[in-house]
Amino acid sequence: MGRWYLVRHGETSWNREGRIQGHADVALSEPGRRQMQRMAARLAGYDFAAIYCSDLARAKDSALAIVDGRGVSVETDSDLREFSYGEWEGLTIEEVEWRGGGDLSERINSGDKFFAAPGGEDTAAVVKRVRRFYARAVKRHNPDEELLIVAHGGPLRALAVCLLDLADDYLWRFGLDCASLSIISNQPSGRVLELWNDTNHLASMGDGGLR
Repeated sequence: MGRWYLVRHGETSWNREGRIQGHADVALSEPGRRQMQRMAARLAGYDFAAIYCSDLARAKDSALAIVDGRGVSVETDSDLREFSYGEWEGLTIEEVEWRGGGDLSERINSGDKFFAAPGGEDTAAVVKRVRRFYARAVKRHNPDEELLIVAHGGPLRALAVCLLDLADDYLWRFGLDCASLSIISNQPSGRVLELWNDTNHLASMGDGGLR
């Protein structure tokens, strides 16, 4: 019985400031690097058949921190990038709403899979590219292998939709914190969600922990 280990990247300065990142290539902050050191310690005893990550720096550096010293390769995949938020990238939610974005949280959580930022991607587009990654991974690996995926909130939720065979609009029903761990296992009767958005490894980090 294999498992899919889904890790959201560590914190960036934009996460802390509440800025929309999308495809903007923002690096991990120092607290984010410490978060990934905690994740590395938590996953130290696991033997992964493969490690995949987004090609954006915050995800790639998170993955490299987890496998530091193991001599294990990390494969980047652009299909695991965060949503493109187009003209909204770099802005806070308040700034988007001030520019006429309406109640952004309400619009995002409405379940409308065709909602997108100006010049950005909608839910359907992100799920479509994550399904491409998912199809390649399933083809390359047998069900009893352990896979580590390090990416962003959007594509990891989309991957959960693929793994659990849910409708696309379920993506927005999942919450994911930075530096969180989620686990979905392959069972004979189907996949099982074993753990979601767990951050116990950050409990003693204080203000540098949960963001």
